[in-house]
Amino acid sequence: MGEKKRRSAGAAQAHAARSRAAMAQSAFGPALEEMVLALEMAPEVDALWAQFGDLVRFFNFRHPLDARLRALLARALEHPAVDPGDLVRPISSTALSRSDPFEDDLLLRLLAETVIRDPRLEALIVAERRRALEGRQVPLERLVAIAHQCFHTEYVFAESEEEARAVEALLPSDERQLALYAAYRPLSTLADASRAVQSLRLRQVIEPAEEQRLAASIRVLAAPAGAVSLAVQTQYEENPYPRWRRLPAGFAAHEAPARVLIAGCGTGQHAIATARRMPHSRVLAIDLSRASLAYAARKTVELAVKNIEYAQADLLQLPDIGQFGHVEASGVLHHLQDPLAGWRALARLVEPGGTMRIGLYSETGRRTIVRARALIAERGFAATPAGIRACRAALLADESFASIVRNEDFYSMSGCRDLLFHVQEHRFSLLQIKQMIAALGLRFAGFEFPDSGMTLARYSRDPLDLDAWHAFENEHPDTFARMYQFWVRKPG
Repeated sequence: MGEKKRRSAGAAQAHAARSRAAMAQSAFGPALEEMVLALEMAPEVDALWAQFGDLVRFFNFRHPLDARLRALLARALEHPAVDPGDLVRPISSTALSRSDPFEDDLLLRLLAETVIRDPRLEALIVAERRRALEGRQVPLERLVAIAHQCFHTEYVFAESEEEARAVEALLPSDERQLALYAAYRPLSTLADASRAVQSLRLRQVIEPAEEQRLAASIRVLAAPAGAVSLAVQTQYEENPYPRWRRLPAGFAAHEAPARVLIAGCGTGQHAIATARRMPHSRVLAIDLSRASLAYAARKTVELAVKNIEYAQADLLQLPDIGQFGHVEASGVLHHLQDPLAGWRALARLVEPGGTMRIGLYSETGRRTIVRARALIAERGFAATPAGIRACRAALLADESFASIVRNEDFYSMSGCRDLLFHVQEHRFSLLQIKQMIAALGLRFAGFEFPDSGMTLARYSRDPLDLDAWHAFENEHPDTFARMYQFWVRKPG
């Protein structure tokens, strides 16, 4: 690296440091200004793009963007270090400042990459899709982007009975008609979709077929057994969760255990990120659902990750599979019939001195979800596409459920089912978790937060004191709205 480039990189890092400091103080405007300067000085540094994505996700731009920021968002959409989900709020908000949001090319690109989490844009997509079905002229590029978005959401958007009948009567034969059909139903349900736009055919026909092929090759470690495990398996066979397309490039850990177990890996998003972060570790990822595992296997091949293996297994039926330096079970144990028994089974697999990363639902944090589940039971909404759409309409109409409408899972069929209709759910307090950790002979090692700097800035007590965290959660009940995400260590 030349001297001039070194100086530029050093100056960029200084701007990035000032951005982090401003962000920790919730000074988002100055933080963004510093990040723009940093990226303009050193656009080749992946870590700066990752930091940009982590920052810009908080922004609602209710106006057209200046050329500098728009150019950075355009590059971020393609950058491997950026999660496109982090760009939803800034891009969708600036698109909505236009009289016709679909004229924004950034929005069309975003629709094709990730799920849009905005009820106003959802309403516009539903209206535009209906206009096309009624025979009005919608540009093909726009229709293709809408079809991608509808497939990403697994067709969770509302549709009328008239629309359903019109879709059933379609006999699509060219690119436009096939794109219109793909905005309502997956192309894989057609006998012939060979004339569809290539990107639609790839995602809606070729990739699902590849998953079906891969599912047959996944080995079974412990077949699901028991009513609860079988019910949970059925849910995720029908709706693998989460569906994802892009995974930001991670940064390799300096030290990593030889063997890592990811229990309840779902569709592989976190398991693959872990395997990439620990390239010298051997990762075993297990799940109840073969459909979810097949999705994960396809993405693993696509991303050329070599150090991960998948297997179907019920945590409560696990055979002796050796010991691991690190075990993860995030968002899994609370769906078991007996969460403590599942945790104990996994803890036995941790070698002395090893670590576990655990995710469990908070009773306090999910209080609005509990209220929504009571509404679902009261109104008899079924865990079917029609029932989930009806439930979403009811929640959208009730402002007291605004926190659910802001949740990214609200915008896909599998996400909604996981969030609101799960067949088995336990919730905990931190005092209960403290008792469970003690019963298993483990040691609490700290929490993980998506916004750790801001959360820890408000918390001034012992970070390892669960009684203090319990009191803090009572004072700030949304602290663990997603779940408790924490680490424990097995004594050496």
